[in-house]
Amino acid sequence: MIPQILEDCQKGFNGVGFNEVVLMVSNTVSTAEVYMTLDDVRFTEKGDVVTFMAPEGTHLHMYLDRVREVQFIHKMNEQGLPSYSVWFKNDDLEPILRIYLRKSDNDDTNQPRHDLFMGLMDKYGDKVKITG
Repeated sequence: MIPQILEDCQKGFNGVGFNEVVLMVSNTVSTAEVYMTLDDVRFTEKGDVVTFMAPEGTHLHMYLDRVREVQFIHKMNEQGLPSYSVWFKNDDLEPILRIYLRKSDNDDTNQPRHDLFMGLMDKYGDKVKITG
């Protein structure tokens, strides 16, 4: 299920995917953010690990067997602008990885990306439970 969700996020339904994103990993004392496009997403042959590749070798791994829920979050931020994110959560329903859509530098893609995100929420719902 998770590979299909990630593929839908990456490729979209009409050729426009998430593209400009921020991947965030955090715990109680630190946060790491990777600004990237979602163009290069790789799965291990076994399919248990996904690697998000950023330019110049920066990358982030996520172990799919530890994900118990995927949540799509659409809300308005403090500036009154739309905010879109996908949270991958562990057994304790704590986020282990978050994908935030950045406002695109290419304004023409913002509406299609909004439509994609809303379409994903229609397809999957707000939360997807992953059985382990």
